[in-house]
Amino acid sequence: MISSIVLQAYVAGVLGKTLYDDMRRMEALVAASDLDWTIVRPSGLFDTEVVSGYTVAENYLPGKFTSRSDLANFALRQATDSTYSRKFVAVTTTEGAPTLFQMIRREAFGKKN
Repeated sequence: MISSIVLQAYVAGVLGKTLYDDMRRMEALVAASDLDWTIVRPSGLFDTEVVSGYTVAENYLPGKFTSRSDLANFALRQATDSTYSRKFVAVTTTEGAPTLFQMIRREAFGKKN
């Protein structure tokens, strides 16, 4: 079985090279500005009905997936909180996140579970 680190490196370095290069340039431009910014780096996105448990940390988190509801909750909170002002943050869902197999199946076949 391919480890998630190898898979992530392949996706970022081969399949999404142009996308990730563009993302790094955008992040550098924003970080160099004098704007009040927060760059949020969610993991693979998936849908949920409600906000669940999630973790936020500067730069990187090892989780694989982020609920869109959790991401939106964090973004709304950050709009009135300066904790992560001028920082890069990762958001990862800790409750109810799907497995890699479940995500692949959802994407490939449109299954909810």
